[in-house]
Amino acid sequence: MMRVKIKSWTASFRYPTFQSGYQPTLPVPPLSTIQGILSAARGEIVSFKEIPFVGYVFMSEGKGIDLERIYALGKTETDVMRREVLFDNTLYLYLPDEWKKYFKKPRFQLLLGRSSDIATVEKIENVELEERVNIPVGGTIVPVVSGLPGLVHALPVEFDYPTIPRRAKTVKPFTILPFPRNAAQRRRQTYSGKLLYDLEIDIGVWFYEGLHGEV
Repeated sequence: MMRVKIKSWTASFRYPTFQSGYQPTLPVPPLSTIQGILSAARGEIVSFKEIPFVGYVFMSEGKGIDLERIYALGKTETDVMRREVLFDNTLYLYLPDEWKKYFKKPRFQLLLGRSSDIATVEKIENVELEERVNIPVGGTIVPVVSGLPGLVHALPVEFDYPTIPRRAKTVKPFTILPFPRNAAQRRRQTYSGKLLYDLEIDIGVWFYEGLHGEV
């Protein structure tokens, strides 16, 4: 398989339940953001139905709050809103080899969230991951049935883009697992079953295979 390393200065992954006011960010991207990145790289809408497997690990070096001026419909004056932003971010994508050509020369700009969260491809390489048991997993979301403890949230898997505004085609509950930063987090997020392990990053990677709209 291939691994793509993507970097960005900023990133933001909005909680779907927050529609106005203070805008927190999820600590990791949902699957719909991964769908957006794949679609931008290939230059057309990509469905997970087309991809045999995909896995990802996301990490950021910090988080802050930005002040953003917005215009509300029907109002002439502007409002100032507080928005959380993740800084100095890295996203590792694990994909079949045929995706290498798309990330060597992405058709459209890659984004880690909004249009201002511009990302670039830093490295593309072939990797071999080792299957292990009892290893920590993080920097991703996992199905609730995994049994791993964490924040559970209903998140979009894919969007239906032909509709305006776009609509979430598939929404499922997931457990959100930030990248573990210390031994206690690693113990808490240790999965007892089999997972593929990335030795370089020292983390287990949760793969989604043959999604076909289901998780």
